[in-house]
Amino acid sequence: MASKRPECGGVECLFTSGRSLRVSNFLGEHIRLGDEIQFSMPEGGTPTSPELLIKRRAGPFLYQTLIGYAAKPKSDRCQHTFVSAEICNGRLGFNSLHLTCTSIRDYFYSLNRNHSANNQRTFYDLLKTRPNASLGELRLAHKLRELELLAAGASASQRAVLARAFNVLSVPELRACYDALLNDPKSPTLFPFAGFGIILVLGSPLNDRFFVRQVISFIPERRKRRFKLPLWKMTYYSDRAVYRDGRARIEVTLDPILLPIGFDPNWNRWKHLLGIAIEVEAQFTRTGKYIRKGNQWKLVTWEMALASRIKITLPENLEEALSEAKRAYQRFGQYSSWIEEMCRQIEREPMEKSTLERLCAAEGIPADFDVSRINWKPDYDPYYYKQLLKRAKRLYLFRTEYVIETANAIIVETPQTGHATYFFSPSKDLKQFLCAYARTTKEAIRRNQENCAEHLGYLGRVVHRRNRNQWLAEVKKWLGEPVNYGEDSGRIHQ
Repeated sequence: MASKRPECGGVECLFTSGRSLRVSNFLGEHIRLGDEIQFSMPEGGTPTSPELLIKRRAGPFLYQTLIGYAAKPKSDRCQHTFVSAEICNGRLGFNSLHLTCTSIRDYFYSLNRNHSANNQRTFYDLLKTRPNASLGELRLAHKLRELELLAAGASASQRAVLARAFNVLSVPELRACYDALLNDPKSPTLFPFAGFGIILVLGSPLNDRFFVRQVISFIPERRKRRFKLPLWKMTYYSDRAVYRDGRARIEVTLDPILLPIGFDPNWNRWKHLLGIAIEVEAQFTRTGKYIRKGNQWKLVTWEMALASRIKITLPENLEEALSEAKRAYQRFGQYSSWIEEMCRQIEREPMEKSTLERLCAAEGIPADFDVSRINWKPDYDPYYYKQLLKRAKRLYLFRTEYVIETANAIIVETPQTGHATYFFSPSKDLKQFLCAYARTTKEAIRRNQENCAEHLGYLGRVVHRRNRNQWLAEVKKWLGEPVNYGEDSGRIHQ
């Protein structure tokens, strides 16, 4: 490199050939005049994060690259522990990084990075908490220390170290690794969250591997997410509640301080009756592991919420919903035989809600018991049910659905995201309609098999979408109600 100069929030490196390369300010500080630079733009790379190999006239080389999965520690022939990390789309001849556990320890598990781990304060000292503190106690300690640092005008780097300490100690596997390092600094060391990010290291190449002496920086793959989290989908433990979504490939862990609703493992018995959700906003980091499928190993990745970057918003009616779910669970257990008999009946034929209520009273079940819970499923959304119930003349329970008679239409509703609201013409003989509907399926109705759609008076359906206003506006159109055109109208699927 012939020279370098600051430009557009970075550093432009000028070569004797006349070509140039723009890098980040941080990387630019590590590049010296006279260094030989090889670079390549890997797929998914950015102008400030290319794959770079910086050869110096003397001493170790600098290497920046995108890494994928970082394996668990292994021992070489000399019994030195190391971690092998995959290089993503590398074009400079390297397939993997060979990171010593010492380099990982000094960068990720030390308060003062890249200094000896001995004779230092620990993460517990920084958080001012006990080594056996629970997750909730760790969060409380983190909040208090964060306030202290803000009041003292601490730098962003100091607050980042505090967040790193909390994020490591909040993950059981990483905490076990850290505790082992406190007892023996030479213990095998995990790469936090199994890698995935941009790394800058100091070391030397050998064939298709780059041997790392020191980690200079690591920027993990992260992104923010905001979503509704149904409480029934969580698994409750004594000190934490865990949510795992296989489709979205995300994992969130909440502690009693973050989710102050007094949960315990007993909640898993009746959580399916909870029809309420909390709002979660968090920063997620990518992680993964290899699993064996048949005769092959496959990398499975997901995103984990960082403990220090989680915020939740609780609904106003949370306490009421919790009390209702607990009470419903007790009653379902107390009157389980009668409820099972009713479930068998509505599986065969539709039953009117008022009929069920009379049978419920005859059985001695308290009048405030909601019989619509009999066929209610954990992932049903009360919003759809309540909106249609406002407009109902009569309501029937049938299998896992609700048949609702209104002034202008007969509606069949499964109040679940991804399903649809079905509309039929009003019928002079509702019992005849119900008997005919019970003998067919929704798929047959959509295809008009044996003219069943025409016989039932099928009009169309409105799919449940993320935008509830869109769904409600279409329902109002079918029912002949005034529509607020500020709402998104959406489409009808015939």
